[in-house]
Amino acid sequence: MPLGTVLLTGASGLLGTWLQRTTPVGAEVVGLTYRKRLGGSREVIADLRNHSAAVAAVHRVRPSLVIHAAYAPDEASIVAATQNVVDAARGVGASLLFVSTDAVFSGNGTPLGEDTAPDPVWDYGRWKAQAEQIVTEGAERSAIVRLPLIVSIDPDDHVVAEIRSDAARNERTTWFDDELRQPASAPEVAEALWRIAFLGQDERAGTWHLPGPETLSRYEIAQRVVAALGLDASAIEAGSTPPSAGRPRHIDLDDGRARACIAWSPSKILCGGSSR
Repeated sequence: MPLGTVLLTGASGLLGTWLQRTTPVGAEVVGLTYRKRLGGSREVIADLRNHSAAVAAVHRVRPSLVIHAAYAPDEASIVAATQNVVDAARGVGASLLFVSTDAVFSGNGTPLGEDTAPDPVWDYGRWKAQAEQIVTEGAERSAIVRLPLIVSIDPDDHVVAEIRSDAARNERTTWFDDELRQPASAPEVAEALWRIAFLGQDERAGTWHLPGPETLSRYEIAQRVVAALGLDASAIEAGSTPPSAGRPRHIDLDDGRARACIAWSPSKILCGGSSR
């Protein structure tokens, strides 16, 4: 069944780029960005932190679904913008799929199901947890999809970009070997998001987890990146997370729902899979 018009916020970002590249037949994407033009025939520019601007943008497009994938690491761009998107989507009767993060959890190594209550330990996770609550309370039958670190080459994710840039200057970067995550390939995550989007509204509703198949330290992720880029292993070094750092240390998401409902079976990152 066709999905119809989908308004994609954060369309110029890494995940937004992959969502556009992997758009299936039956969905017509209208990209929403803050400043950057996409060059396509259907796009809209709006500051989602501004309630009137967000409402006007959504009303102009009148989508059947809003995929809220916009990213910026500040409170207004996460909490206020999400409230505005929820209000705008409700005003046109659009469904909402909100892209969240594994960082809503403190990360003590215990497997975390979709029904586990968030317990964030750093600001980004707190803001995303607040945004999740806004979506749950304000958007009926909405979907919340928590993502791990996503890995991408072309466009480069921030780890790839930093390693590539510093190596070009013959500088070495340090990556923590005691922060454990479950990285996943950006194109595979995008394809999974579309599979969730194409479910019926009742099937789609609720929380989803899309972790990768391995638990890796940030240093191990960087090692994979170095190998994929053909750089010398000396381009990076391992280090320990400072005691003062307020980030999750070991996140383990349970992905049982995604495996059962959308056949989520992710590849290992940068091991001949589809991190591209």
